[in-house]
This record gives sequence, C-alpha cells and structure tokens, in this order.
Amino acid sequence: MPENPFWRGAGNLTRCIQMLTYFEKNKEYLQVYFLSSICWTKEDEERFKQVFPSITLVIEPLKSSRKNRITYFFNDKLPKLIKQFCYGFKVNKVSPNFKKRFQNLHRKIQFDTILISYAEYGDLVTGLPHVRKIIDTHDFFTFQYLEEDRDRAWKSIDRVLYEEMSILKQFDEIWTYSIEEEYVFDQFTNKKVQLIPVTFNQHIRADNRTIKYDIIYVASDNNHNKKSIAWFTNEVLPLLNNRKVHVIGSICKHVKDHPQLIKCGRVEHIEEYYLHAKISICPMLSGTGIKIKVLESLSYGIPVVTNRRGVDGLVNKIENGCLIAQNPKDFANFMTQLLTDENFYKQIANQGINFFSLYHHPKFEKRILDSTLLVE
Repeated sequence: MPENPFWRGAGNLTRCIQMLTYFEKNKEYLQVYFLSSICWTKEDEERFKQVFPSITLVIEPLKSSRKNRITYFFNDKLPKLIKQFCYGFKVNKVSPNFKKRFQNLHRKIQFDTILISYAEYGDLVTGLPHVRKIIDTHDFFTFQYLEEDRDRAWKSIDRVLYEEMSILKQFDEIWTYSIEEEYVFDQFTNKKVQLIPVTFNQHIRADNRTIKYDIIYVASDNNHNKKSIAWFTNEVLPLLNNRKVHVIGSICKHVKDHPQLIKCGRVEHIEEYYLHAKISICPMLSGTGIKIKVLESLSYGIPVVTNRRGVDGLVNKIENGCLIAQNPKDFANFMTQLLTDENFYKQIANQGINFFSLYHHPKFEKRILDSTLLVE
C-alpha cells in the first residue's frame, strides 16, 4: 500500500488499517512486512510500531533520490517520458527503479505471498516466480479514468482497460469489495476473483441514546466528494428548513462557509459522532466501488440518505438501510421524514441493521481471510 494508512482517514486507508489489524491479531501464524512509500513522518512511523508491533514497516520511496540528478533522470524521469511519448496514458505507475528495489527486497526475504494494493502497482510482481500473488484492487481503475475526463478518456479507454486487465491477470487471486466489479473482473480475467466483505464491528443502538447530531456527513478529500458536497450545499440544503449538518473529515477544507454546515474537520474519535447521530447522508453523484462511509453508518444502525452511486458495490440495493434519492427534493424529503417520523425511522434503521448482519459482519471477512492466508 503506497500511502500511510494514518494519513487522512479515507475509506481505502480505513480498509488498510483493518487488514493490518487482522495481520497483527494473527501474528502467531503470519510474519508480515508492510511496504509503503508516501506521506510518512517520524511520528507516524512510531505510531505504526506502537499499533502494529509485530509487523515490520518498510518505507521505500516510489522515486529514487534526486540528490544524484543523473541517476534520477535515467531511473525515473526518462522511463516516464518514454512511456508518455509512446503510449500516452498508462495504468502502470511503477518505475523500473522502484520495481528493481521491490524485487530485490523479495529476493532478500523470500515472501510466500505478496499482496499488492491497486492495479497501478501490480507490475511490481511481474516476472517473480514461486510466490503467491494477490491483488487488492480497491477500485475499478478504468472507470475512474473514464470519469475524470470522458471526452479524453473515450479515445484511449480500450488501451486502459486492456492494460488494467493484463495487470490483473498476472495475479493468482483478485480481491474486490464491489459486487459489480467482481462480475467485471471475473468476465475479463478468467482468474479467481474474491468478493471481500468490508466489515466493521456492529454496534447495538440503544433506543434511549442521546442524539447530539441530527445529520452527519463523513467524507475524505477527493474529486467525487467535492462535487457531491457542492451539489448538496447548493441544491438540497435550501430545502431543509435551517437543519444543521455536521461535516466530518478532510472534505471540510472544500466546504464553503454556511450557517447550516458545521465543519468538524478530521476528528480523532469519529465513533462519538456515529454513536450520537440520528441520520447520515452520502451525497454521491459519481465514483465507483463500495462506499466505506455508508457501511460505517449502517454498522451503527444509522439510516443513510444517498444517491444511486452511494449504493454501488452493495450486494443488495433495496431494504438495506439506505434511501436512494434521484433529485434534490427527494433527498431533502427523505432526510426530513427520517428526522420527524419515528416509525419510518425505525423501519429503515432495522433494515440497515439486518442487512449489515447478513453481509458485513466481521465473521464473514475473517472466514475468507483465514481460508486464504492461514491455510496452506
């Protein structure tokens, strides 16, 4: 995983911490090395060692040092320029130098299993024999590329899709968290594709709990969330009769000042908000894959109002604790109904509790990971 998992609280990094926690709990059976590259400070390194004492942290920069500019040019800059000139956009983000350093590490340690995050870094395992290779995709890269700039993307989407599938085919097993992506990867790669349930501990919601926050919105800083919160602020908020929304996470730096929006920023104990929130929202106009913030809310028994993109990846699209709005008026009406109609609220909340118990309880993920990683 290239990023520091403590970096910014995004869904993919939350997922990484869950995996590291699983490895730590199974330290008697697994010797784990965690290779990462960016956004590390000395304080984060110490924090990692305290939280995951049995996991060996290896920080290997994606690019070689610029102290020797000649070496940097030939090892990193020139190969990148050649790729851009010959092929235009490329999925693969691995430089020859980084790949060499990674494979030298493998030859030194002799890993039994290599688990790579993101298709963009899948080329790290190219040519490595006698090692089990698993790719944790996190997302469908081709579709993300398409959403960035559709006019530009359509001209090369066939090459992007071909390259992504070629990378995935190098692996013995492909992990995904989205039911739609499971279907796509299975059809294109003819490899073992494993749908991994994103899980959290389920929290029993007390009926007499104190409600401190009527509405919460949790989001990280990415283009999909920036576009979505702008839509919510401009189109939905005026319909809410001065109800206040607590906005949590790094998205706050892109949220304009508004009397109905309380910007909490990044918080150390997010469970405080989930434990005392009435409803959660997930305005989501674009994006792919499962939304971690939706599952987090459902794990606390909190109903979610969202758009169609908010339920992407979920096995079941109905009666799952989410209300899907097609327009601003419906979005605002669902929020108001949940906040004012207690019977309706209990109905949707219970649907979410049941859905989470059926598909996202930690026992399901543990069963898959144990059978994949602990059984020889």
